[in-house]
Amino acid sequence: MSYKANMHALDLIMNPILHNVNEGVLITDTFQNVIFMNESAEKIFNIDSSSILGKHVDLLKPSLNFYEMISKRELYLQEKEFIKGNEVIIRKGLLEVNPNSFVCYAIFRVIDSFEDDQLNSLLQSPYEGIAVFDDHARFLWANEVCYKYFKCKSKEDLKDNLNSLIPHSTLRSSINEARPLFGRTISNSGRALDLVYLPIIRSNRTIGVIVKSTFSAFNPPYDSPREPNNGSARYSLEDIAGSNKDIIKQKKLAIKAARTTSTVLITGESGTGKEVFAHSIHNLSSRRKGPFIKVNCAAVPETLLESELFGYAEGAFTGARKEGKPGRFEQADNGTIFLDEIADMSMAMQGKLLRVLQERELERVGGVHSTRINVRVIAATNKNLNRLVKEQKFREDLYYRLNVVLLNLPPLRERKEDITVLSRVLLLRLNEQLGTNIKTINQDVLSCFQTHEWPGNIRELENVLERAVNFCEHDTITMEHLPEAMQASASKPAVPSAPTSLERHLQEREREAILQALENSAGNKSQAAKYLKIHRSALYRKMHKYNINY
Repeated sequence: MSYKANMHALDLIMNPILHNVNEGVLITDTFQNVIFMNESAEKIFNIDSSSILGKHVDLLKPSLNFYEMISKRELYLQEKEFIKGNEVIIRKGLLEVNPNSFVCYAIFRVIDSFEDDQLNSLLQSPYEGIAVFDDHARFLWANEVCYKYFKCKSKEDLKDNLNSLIPHSTLRSSINEARPLFGRTISNSGRALDLVYLPIIRSNRTIGVIVKSTFSAFNPPYDSPREPNNGSARYSLEDIAGSNKDIIKQKKLAIKAARTTSTVLITGESGTGKEVFAHSIHNLSSRRKGPFIKVNCAAVPETLLESELFGYAEGAFTGARKEGKPGRFEQADNGTIFLDEIADMSMAMQGKLLRVLQERELERVGGVHSTRINVRVIAATNKNLNRLVKEQKFREDLYYRLNVVLLNLPPLRERKEDITVLSRVLLLRLNEQLGTNIKTINQDVLSCFQTHEWPGNIRELENVLERAVNFCEHDTITMEHLPEAMQASASKPAVPSAPTSLERHLQEREREAILQALENSAGNKSQAAKYLKIHRSALYRKMHKYNINY
């Protein structure tokens, strides 16, 4: 067939093609060589048109069988085929441009295309977040509710949020089992979400899954009363105020930790909020209806800690109850036990705790029978366990058993941008507890707070504010209500260091910064160097210079 004839054939059908750009279109000449392929067809076949133009159409798989249509003079045919994992409707036709000379064309439409108006209107529910995943659990599409909820503008940002929210294993189960599933997860704001997984089935094959989400109407963790009862957790993530990037990161980790039953280790200086995080994880978890039991390992005498944790049997020792007594682990069954100050536990006691964590069973002191337990363990410490392990003051095997999910809370001096909002939140809480009505905090006081180092962290801030509330006779906290030492420090003019002491002062500060970075990174030199924004080799030189062995 001549070039002019080809162009003529192409002209005959270009107009309808231009009006069907959302569907894949392919055209051949009379020798069944491909002379046109639009972008939609390229996507369906996952090829570039330049690789097929001028070549025989049968190189495409599956075959379009134009030769058979021509031999039977079938001018139009519609069928369904799977192309690259998608079920596609194919409308094929013949155009007779000369006697016994046919141009062939095919129009492809993916059945599960989300451009379909009816399906799109169904999925754009204003009340439910709806996301669609393919048969490999890869994110494809989400409705406007999802974008608004996560405050995302791009598909990539939304993909990251959904991947962290929706359990991949449940997606795979719904796809593999080809049946609807139901579940619950926790949003990044800490609210419970009910999820429904609806597999998309075409020709007895699962080609994807639709996930619908709504806020849970059943026992949301923050709607329960705050009055503490026996073994209850009182705090939630809403009690953790602030926008510091490090604290936000730890809150997100807490949400992820709450979705599992793995052991959690919370580290940080005294007063940084480790117990509040422990309460929050329990209240977010599936165990929130169960008990939350707290044990301060440093506050219980070593001789009593074993019976406190594991209980004792009848007649175990003089003065013991006749019927024996369950320990804190038994009391926490089907719930959570929070072991605070875990680093203060003796090596012997650590070995007994390790056995309980590994075997999920315990023996009461003086008892002969084992009791199975189902307890989630959250441990906390203000000490560097990594260093204690190296110093052989903490069991390495227990350390790794505890350190499954690690939360490392930043000190208040590294959260200076949060001090104002924390002060106001604490003031509201103190007003409620003390029956006072202090409305504001003077700006001079807030400025003073910004310059203070806060060695006691949030606990110290709360203590300072409680003192101020007790001394305040009006509705505003001013400088006169602060401790004298803090007032003196704020009013003391900055005195330049003597030239002879400047170098020593800088070296001391540098050494402190290196020690803090090593502690925050649990001794990982690469992470510590990244935190300090210096090369690792420079970190080693400075550690040698300041005689730091870590």
